[in-house]
Amino acid sequence: MSMVNVNFISNRDPPSVSVVGCKSYDPGTVAESIGKAVDSLGGMAAFVSEGERILLKPNMLIPRKPEDAVTTHPEALRAVIRLVKEAGAHPIVGDSPAGRSTKRILNHLADRTGIAQVCREEGVAFALFTEGRSVAFPDGRVAKSFDLTTVIDDVDGIISVAKLKTHSYTRYTGAVKNLFGLVYGLKKAEYHMRMKDPEAFSNMLVDLAECAKPRLTVMDGVVGMDGDGPSAGRVRRVGVILASANPHALDFVALKAVGVADPEEVWTVAAAMRRGLIPEAGDKNGISIVGDNLAGLSIAPFKMPPRLRVFSAIPNTIGSIVAEAATRKPVFRADECVICGACVDACPAEALSIGDSDSARIVIDRSLCIRCYCCQEVCPEKAVVLRRMPARSLGRAFMARVRRKDRSG
Repeated sequence: MSMVNVNFISNRDPPSVSVVGCKSYDPGTVAESIGKAVDSLGGMAAFVSEGERILLKPNMLIPRKPEDAVTTHPEALRAVIRLVKEAGAHPIVGDSPAGRSTKRILNHLADRTGIAQVCREEGVAFALFTEGRSVAFPDGRVAKSFDLTTVIDDVDGIISVAKLKTHSYTRYTGAVKNLFGLVYGLKKAEYHMRMKDPEAFSNMLVDLAECAKPRLTVMDGVVGMDGDGPSAGRVRRVGVILASANPHALDFVALKAVGVADPEEVWTVAAAMRRGLIPEAGDKNGISIVGDNLAGLSIAPFKMPPRLRVFSAIPNTIGSIVAEAATRKPVFRADECVICGACVDACPAEALSIGDSDSARIVIDRSLCIRCYCCQEVCPEKAVVLRRMPARSLGRAFMARVRRKDRSG
C-alpha cells in the first residue's frame, strides 16, 4: 500500500460525521446501525472498490473479554467486514497491541477479544503484525517516518474500527489514536521515549493519522469507557455508532457527544485544528453531522482523566517539585497484581522490573519513569492505579532538593 491520500472522499473537504444511535450488540441491531452510519456517508462503495484488499484495524489493546469495553466489540467488526464484502472488496483484520507482538501473543489476543471467532465465521484472515518497516513521511510535523507493520504492503487501503474510550495519558483514545496499532510490537516504546510529554506524543499521533490515511473510520460507542481508561476505567453504556472519512472530525464529534464542552482540551484534536485538518469553531464550512441528532441521544457526560501538564519549560527546583505534585504516578497494588510481567514488557523507559525476593513484586525506578502510563494501560488485572504525591511527601521532596542544592553550591 502506498502511504498517500487514497480516500475516495477526501478528508480535506468540509468533513461529515455520521452519528447513529445503537443500544446493544445484538448482531442485527449493530449491523443496522453501522449500515445506516456508512450509508449516510455515501455507502461502503464510496470507500472501497471491487477486488481491493482492505485492512480492518480494530482496537485490540489487551486480551480482555468484549464486555469489558477495552477492545472493539467483535459484532461491530463483523458488521464492517460484511459491508466491505458486499462492496466487492476483500477484508483482512489485524492490530498490534501494547507490548510484544509474537504469533502466540497475537493469536491469544484475537481469541480472548472474540475477534478470532468472527474472523473464522466470516472467512477473513487475521493478519499478524510481527514484522515492520520504516515508512517515510516527510510532511510530518514531529515524526518524519514511522515503523509500520509490513501488512500495509499487501493491502490497498485501511478502515479503522475504533473504540470510544478515555485515556489516562492522552485523555482520550478514539479514531486517531487507534492507528498507533499500525506501529508494530515494541517499536511503540521508542515513540514514547522520543516524545516524553503528552502534547508532543499527541502531535506524533496526528502525523501518523495523516501518514496512514484511513479511508473510513467506524467507531464502536455502543459501550465505552470513561475515567482512567483505556483499560482500567468505568464501563459506560453510550449507545452510539459514529463514522467519518476524517478521523480528526470524528474524534471532535465523539468528544462533544460524551459531554466534553471543548474538544480542544484533547491534544490530538487541538493539533488537528491548528493544522487545518478540521475546521475551527464557527467556520461556515464546519463539520456536518448527519444521521441522528446528538441532543436526542441523551448521553450522560464522561468523566475525563485530568489533563497532564507539561512543565519542561520550568527548569528550576520549584518548577520540578510542582511537576511532581501535579503529575499522577503509577502505584502497584500488591493484592491485585499477579506478577504477569505485562507491564515490565510494555514499559518504554525500562523503569519496571520483577523483584527477586521470596515475595516477588513489581519494582519501579521512579527516576526512570516518564509517566506514560503504559503499565496501567496493559495491566490485565487493573492492579495499577494513578495517584498524586501526598502533601507530606511533596514537602520532604522539596526540602531534600534544597539541601542538595546547598551542599553543591
